[in-house]
Amino acid sequence: MSAGTSLSSLQRIFISTTIDHLIAVPDEHADSVVVSDRIIDEITKILASKKGGTLFAVIFIDIDDYEQAYALLKSFKPSDLAYRIVAMDPENRHTLSNMGRLKYIHELRTTPIMDREFIFLVRKSFDAMVDEIAAAAERQSYQIRLMDAKHDQEDLISIGKSLSLEKDPDKLLRSILFLSKRITGADAGSIYLVEDATGGGTQLRFKYSHTFSKEIPMEEFVIPYDTNSIAGYVAITGTVLNIPDVYELSTEDPITFNSNFDRTQSYRSKSMLVVPMRNHIDEIIGVIQLINSKENLDSASVTGNEAFEVRLTTLEDFETKVVPFDHRYESLMEAVASQAAIAIENNRMIRQIENQFEEFVRASVTAIESRDVATSGHSFRVAEICTRLAHAVNQATDGPFKHVNFNENAVKELEYAALLHDFGKVYIDIAIFMKGKKLFPKEFENLILKMNYLYRSIELNYSLEEAQIAVRGADPALIEEARTRKEERERTLAAIKVIIEEVRRLNEPAVTVTDIERRICEIDETVRGFRCYDIDGNIVRVLTDDEKTNLGIPRGSLNESERREIESHVVHTYNFVSKIPWPPEFKRIPEIALKHHEKLDGSGYPNRLTAGDIPIQAKMMAIADIYDALTASDRPYKKALPAERALSILDDEAKHNKIDPELFRLFVEKRIYEQVGTGSVAAP
Repeated sequence: MSAGTSLSSLQRIFISTTIDHLIAVPDEHADSVVVSDRIIDEITKILASKKGGTLFAVIFIDIDDYEQAYALLKSFKPSDLAYRIVAMDPENRHTLSNMGRLKYIHELRTTPIMDREFIFLVRKSFDAMVDEIAAAAERQSYQIRLMDAKHDQEDLISIGKSLSLEKDPDKLLRSILFLSKRITGADAGSIYLVEDATGGGTQLRFKYSHTFSKEIPMEEFVIPYDTNSIAGYVAITGTVLNIPDVYELSTEDPITFNSNFDRTQSYRSKSMLVVPMRNHIDEIIGVIQLINSKENLDSASVTGNEAFEVRLTTLEDFETKVVPFDHRYESLMEAVASQAAIAIENNRMIRQIENQFEEFVRASVTAIESRDVATSGHSFRVAEICTRLAHAVNQATDGPFKHVNFNENAVKELEYAALLHDFGKVYIDIAIFMKGKKLFPKEFENLILKMNYLYRSIELNYSLEEAQIAVRGADPALIEEARTRKEERERTLAAIKVIIEEVRRLNEPAVTVTDIERRICEIDETVRGFRCYDIDGNIVRVLTDDEKTNLGIPRGSLNESERREIESHVVHTYNFVSKIPWPPEFKRIPEIALKHHEKLDGSGYPNRLTAGDIPIQAKMMAIADIYDALTASDRPYKKALPAERALSILDDEAKHNKIDPELFRLFVEKRIYEQVGTGSVAAP
């Protein structure tokens, strides 16, 4: 094309090149100029043959064809095709009023293009496109980094929330490492904790490790607390290490890399970011070690999920997909590590407080139960039954409990309530707890003394009468009278002996309700008929009203007054336990302990509640409390019952709407009664 050549006679002139061709435009333009009526076809052909990158094109076109050409050109991806249009209007006929987007019209020519102008336009267009592409790439890179930083900040906030909520120490460490790897795109990582060594001094404990690309089983171990290891160096110096490639550490570096792990696990550690975990008083309590970042922020395909999306399986993967940790992660991970350290310390303190509190509860229960040796261990067994019953409810897939679930805190709440359910007994007279018979020992001893006095008194009276008869002579009538008196004496004394033995039997507590009131009245009437007198001639009341009341106790060894005092222990428990500043997850402990003696039909105590007002935890404790009371080792007021007999009594309670029948069914079906004493809840 010679100088001064007019392009107006050509329908279309297509010029294209790549960045590699931007050094110069050939004088003759043979490799850059394509004259064709089918511009789109030519572009498509060139795009198909090129090996990646962006095609830069300068298109000379008649202005009347611009709209159609633009509609076709905009269908190409900007990453595949960058173009500028030189519109030709040699006759100056276009009004431009109906033109579409003018962005891609680089020049409007109404005169022929000289060679020098042609070269200038091509180079100018290419320069503009290169700058535009570079600016777009920079904007995209900036946007990627900006979005990644935004996600990291959101993750940082999320970490703070999640770490503050997690109570389980193992889950806490797993969460710390997972979130750290997610933020940085790390493939692997480990957590070390500083701890006191058994023989004195300090050591580093390897607590947890995880690798996304492969399963690598690791067990806890300890390493020396010195600078010979990377983790030890960071733990001692507090320095953040960001190492592009651990295999390229020089002899001048203060650290060395131990490649034993890589060799044994067929892994390739490359980039590494190691940060200390500092607590609120600036002590280093551990180290977070992250390995092999896969988050290339210079790539347009960054998703923020590279940590678990990108897998490293071949040596080439480690070479091409692993990048150094971005420098901004140094300060970000320091913030994460600080949050983690505080969370770990808080978790330790919470666990310590919980352990101390639990030991306090257990020690208190043990101290209370020591007042009554016969009931020792009762509260611990009741707690074990309750927790096992709660787990049985959790496993239910049908029935009334299929939607009931006790989480870890709820089970612990139930356990504490069960341990403390008898705490109020500390306010009850110990003599009542030790009352093994219906009469206190002194009362029974006094009653037997009176019975013996009655016996001897009657025996003496008969002896005196017999002596008087003998003095009167040996008349047959007197002999017969003496014989009759003797037989009467023997019958009377034998009857008193029977009554004494019956009183002994009546003094024994019964496990089930018995009707003995009538017999007590008969005994009282019989004894009254003997008319026992003291030395002053006053009638001795052998069987007092209190003694009659106590001997007439239908079940157990307590009369109504004593039973009310014993029953008051739940109120005393409630009043005491309510004063403890329970955390929100344990706030129902006082209520559960208060209501464990309530019955579904309203016959329980202290408030005669019915089924709807009794929490399920208290219903569980009722079953546990009754079963253990029946089957526990011999108590002063009863013999231990075999499991079969105790279950029969509980079954009767369930049928009479005293205890929850569905909970009792689970108790029996899961054979929880056989598991008592085999679990973790036991007396210290």
